[in-house]
Parts: sequence; C-alpha cells; structure tokens
Amino acid sequence: MGTAIARYTSRPDSRHRAAFPEAFRTGASRSEEVQKDAASMTGVLPTLPPPRYHAAMPTCYLDWAASAPPYLDILQESAALAASDYGNPSSLHSTGKSARTALEDARAVFGRVVGAAPERIVFTSGGTEADSIALLSAIVAKGQRSIVISAIEHAAVFEQARVIEELGVKVIRVRPGADGVVDPGAVADAVRPDTAIVAVMAVNNETGAVQPIDRIVEAVRAATADSGRTPFFHCDAVQGLGSIGFDAAALGVDGAAFSAHKLGGPRGVGAMYLRKSITPLARGGGQERGVRPGTHNTAGAWAFSRAAERSSAARAESFIRARDHERALLDGLRSIPGAAPLPLSRRPGDDRYSPYIVCATFPGIGGEILARLLDEAGIAVATGAACSGAKKERRVLDAMGVSRELSFSSIRISTGRDTTISDIDLFLERAAAAYARYRV
Repeated sequence: MGTAIARYTSRPDSRHRAAFPEAFRTGASRSEEVQKDAASMTGVLPTLPPPRYHAAMPTCYLDWAASAPPYLDILQESAALAASDYGNPSSLHSTGKSARTALEDARAVFGRVVGAAPERIVFTSGGTEADSIALLSAIVAKGQRSIVISAIEHAAVFEQARVIEELGVKVIRVRPGADGVVDPGAVADAVRPDTAIVAVMAVNNETGAVQPIDRIVEAVRAATADSGRTPFFHCDAVQGLGSIGFDAAALGVDGAAFSAHKLGGPRGVGAMYLRKSITPLARGGGQERGVRPGTHNTAGAWAFSRAAERSSAARAESFIRARDHERALLDGLRSIPGAAPLPLSRRPGDDRYSPYIVCATFPGIGGEILARLLDEAGIAVATGAACSGAKKERRVLDAMGVSRELSFSSIRISTGRDTTISDIDLFLERAAAAYARYRV
C-alpha cells in the first residue's frame, strides 16, 4: 500500500479499511506527494466539506493567522494512522512499538523542518502549552526573580507572565518602536543579573512585525557574558514557522514554541524546540523526556510534521504570492478615504513585516462592528488575536503608541496558501462599502 499506515504496521484490519476507505486507497506513494511543492497539489487535494454547525462557509477567508484550513489529505492519513497504529508508544509490545516508530518518524521530520536534531523536539498540545512550559520551568530551575518579555507578546506568553508576576517575580516588559519592532539593545538593557528568561516572539500575530531574533539573542548574550548568568532565551515562533520559517542554529535561541493548526495541521498539537534540557514541571509517565508527560498524540504529531514539511517546501513560492497580496491590500486600503494600514508608515515589500498579516484601521467605526458586517458579507477577518477572547483592549497597538481611536477601529487581515488576488479585491470592495455606509 502507498499510505503512511504501511510504514508503521503491516496488518490494518477490515474495520479500519471500512472506516477510512480513502486513507487505505491503493496507488502512488503518499510519501512522494508530501515532497511535492504545495502549488503542484492544486486540484489534487480533496475539497473542504460543508460545515456542520454553521449555515455557510465564508466567501473569502482572510483569518489565516487565527487558524489555517487543514490539509485534508494529511488529516485523512493521520486518521487512518490513529485507527491502525493505536498502541501506546510507551508500550513494549509490537503494537506500541509501531506507534513509537510513527512518533519518532514525526519527530525526525519536524526536526529537519526547524533545523534541529530529533531529540531536541518535544511534542505538546499546542503553542500555549509550549510557551508556559518554557517560562515556568526557567523560573523554577534558575530560582531567579525577574523575567523579560516584549510588550507585544502573544497572550500565551503575556498572560503567563502576569501569573508569574503574581507569584512575586518581577516582569519587565520591553515596548517596541512605533513600527512594532523591538530594539535588541532595549531588550539587552532590560536584563538584570537575576533574569531567568527572555521571551520575544518571531512574528507578531496582530501587526505582522518580524522581530530580529538573532540580533536580540546576540545582544542579550553579549550583555550578560561577563556575569556568567545568561538567561534562557525563548521564542514564540507560532506565526513565524509557516510564513518566514525557523532555523534553530541560525537564530541561536534556547527554546521555541510551534503550533500545528497555524500551517494546515490539526488543532490541539504543538511542539517545542529545546537547545538544552530544562527542568520538568509536571510529573507523570515521563514522556517527552519528562518535559511534557502524558500519553502521546501520535497521529497528531505525525500530521503536524507532514503539514510543516509541506509548508516548508512551498515557502519560497508562497512568500512571493503573499507579497503580491500585501501590495494589493496596502494600496487598496489607501484608496479607501479614511482607511489606512497600521502602522501608518507600512509600505509594500517592507522586510520588517510578514506579508501574510496586515493590520488596518477604519476610523469612525469599531473594528468589531466592521468585522461583523464583513462576516455578513461573506468575508472572514479578525479584530486582533483570536486567543485574546472577548477582550476589547488593543494591547499590542497601545504598546506601539497607536491612538485609541485608530486602535479601536482596527481589524486584522491575514492571508495564506489559498488566498487569491480576487479575495483581496472582494475584501476591499465590501470593506469600502460597509465603511462608507456605517462610519460615523
């Protein structure tokens, strides 16, 4: 058979064949399909099924930063893997060994994608758990009394830092410049002798600002070289992996967090890169070198690794398309009277920003209202980070010095592998119409 299942177990029974006929189909090896550029997969992948709990799919999906539509063939294959290689990877019998083989295969594939040895990869339930493990373990291990984060971190880091602060640890928040980019020198200056960890994200999830992680790491280590007490450096790379990529060796970070569903993998799966061992916080069965105990999500890890692999293979071509979409979007926004991108100085092709994420403001109408109007018109956008829930604050824009009026009226447009120029044109047309009708 040419499925992933054949790699790990030789005896899928008739129940599994009946339940997952598509996954057990015969034909060309799917492992070869994974190696293809994503563009060549157009028309090969199955189409999205109709939603079960909503009346209709959006005409235009522009909220990829919140969650990317999954690669359906990878989900189908991982479902078959879950049905066939259902053993516990920690078990000694052959069924467990089969699952273990699948898990370690996933670890090796994901390690290659991020430029790390397989043993440096720890699978988690998502980016949030990976961030929490890094922050809390650093505090416990080093016994230090301060941490440094950027003021624009994702809630997974920012809110965890608040909890740490309540425990009596000093949290130093470094504000970005007006462009949304954090200055390496400012981060280095914030580090104290008792700093346990420094956390700066790779790509901001609201503005698309790309942080100079390699230069920040270099500045922090230079500033602490004489003390002999270099803090652990953690990077939330959830938005960066699928857009600009991640190279562990080039960046020099000690740890990083990743999430599967941001790049076409399943929900509820994430990973950590750890350059060196950390002190485990939770106790249990000792899985994942004790860093993240609990029974493995083998099929989820496998699907994550394949989605990351496919995304990585298509990154260069996807980035070129994203630049075209960014230009059309930024130029189009400026053609709508009153509307503008945030920051106001952003221009197409600026390397300080991921072309996949654009923050825009429509003064005179609340961002949440505009997002709802666009949803009714078949356009899916966001008002900020999806993980921030119902909070009305615009913390990231506030940290950049954006006025409350512009911040309140902001929305986020984010693109992905299936976005077309027609999608951008449709968004601009319907956003302009809604804005003209409802602005005050």
